[in-house]
Amino acid sequence: MFEIASELEKKNLPFALVTIIRTNNIVPRKSARMIVLPNGESYGTVGGGDAERIAKKKALEALEKKENVSFKIMLPKGEVEMICDVVKCARKLYIVGYGHVGKAIGELLYKAGYSIHIFDREKKECDYAAEINYGSSWKQIFENTVIDKDCAVVVTCHDKEELLSCVDFSKAFYVGLLSSRAGSMKFSSSYYAPMGLDIKAENPEEIAISVAAEILKVERHGSGLSISRDIRKSILVRGCGDLATAVMIRLHNAGYNVIGVDIEKPTQIRRNVSFAEAIYDSYQVVSGVKALKIDNLEKRFDLWKEGIIPIFVDEKLEQLEDIAPTVIVDAIIAKKNLGTRIDMAPLVIALGPGFEAGVDAHVVIETQRGHSLGMIIKKGKALENTGIPGLIMGYGKERVIRSPESGAFTGLKTFGDIVKKGDVIAKVNDTPILATIDGMVRGMLRSGLDVTPGFKVADIDPRGEGVKYNEPSDKARAIAGGVLEAVDSFFRVNS
Repeated sequence: MFEIASELEKKNLPFALVTIIRTNNIVPRKSARMIVLPNGESYGTVGGGDAERIAKKKALEALEKKENVSFKIMLPKGEVEMICDVVKCARKLYIVGYGHVGKAIGELLYKAGYSIHIFDREKKECDYAAEINYGSSWKQIFENTVIDKDCAVVVTCHDKEELLSCVDFSKAFYVGLLSSRAGSMKFSSSYYAPMGLDIKAENPEEIAISVAAEILKVERHGSGLSISRDIRKSILVRGCGDLATAVMIRLHNAGYNVIGVDIEKPTQIRRNVSFAEAIYDSYQVVSGVKALKIDNLEKRFDLWKEGIIPIFVDEKLEQLEDIAPTVIVDAIIAKKNLGTRIDMAPLVIALGPGFEAGVDAHVVIETQRGHSLGMIIKKGKALENTGIPGLIMGYGKERVIRSPESGAFTGLKTFGDIVKKGDVIAKVNDTPILATIDGMVRGMLRSGLDVTPGFKVADIDPRGEGVKYNEPSDKARAIAGGVLEAVDSFFRVNS
């Protein structure tokens, strides 16, 4: 059995080793091992009967999941505990046409743990353990071959069109064709043609490196970017309110590593579409994107890999040197500069009034509604703050509700509630706060926060029913688009 295991391992073929580790009372075998292959074939025995049938089933499940597993089996007169070790995972490379390039690719990926299967119209030889298939036609050669999700296929033969017309590679996770750029246009876009990453490879060994890297990239869903450059595509966003959140989502969806920082007790009113809520509730999800509060900056790297935006409390950017972002976006929307400087990062972007492009930041983004909303300003300032919210159905300042006095705030209505003018929607201490217009509650300050007279505590959208209050606004999306354009332009020049 161990000779069989050794032979399988030499060929990088997957198998599971099942071992009895503990028994109790009467069982068929006290100590035994069994090898199980993905096709159900087995060598050795752990006692036969139900024990062996269940053990085989568990081993096949472990091979499918590519995970080791331990389990107990209850028998009529006893109990047996086994462990299943997945010795090799199913990673197959089918090389069609074993010339100089095919040979170089095979040698490289054999060392990386792939089982190598060679297909050619002539019998070939190789210097490592591989399965060799040959015959007079491609249909005959592939007649009994299983092509599944664990297969990578590289085609280096000349008669590719004939091959692809009679063999279905659609289930393979990767199908690469050796071809010129012009010649690749006649093949389906589902194929990697020409195959390989662009490293200006010329000889077979260099081509093998580029193809092997692309196969691993596809198999493991990697970015294919230089790791150092990928880590440095990091963007710090100051403020985590609704506009900042829309910016973070847009940058995150475009593939950038984004981290949001805010104060210890944010006071945004559009809380349901603000990542600042993660500071209170540990996490927040907006438009399908998750943000998670972190206390240790090292965790940001793990979250970025998982597709999660880290949120960190750092009001004065005391940890800026540790974060070391390539881009800073000031999205506090305070209508004045609260300490952002142009020398804080290679690219500094600021949203709205209070900043001058070329002085406080490299770029300023217009935030006032109108024709210029979202515009990139490289010299000068954004339009001055009027103090009047943008008009919606003719309502401006009326739709923003402010506190009448100092004290503890309590919200009595929530997002999506339809209210009438004069309805009590909140209170400060025991003083009621009334709706100023008819509409839908789109913003409501978090209960328990202390406020001062004139503090913004709620927002009513006069459009009422149908307002998408759980999504970033059109204004936020336009601003986010301007930020993304500025960031993309910067990295195109400086990548």
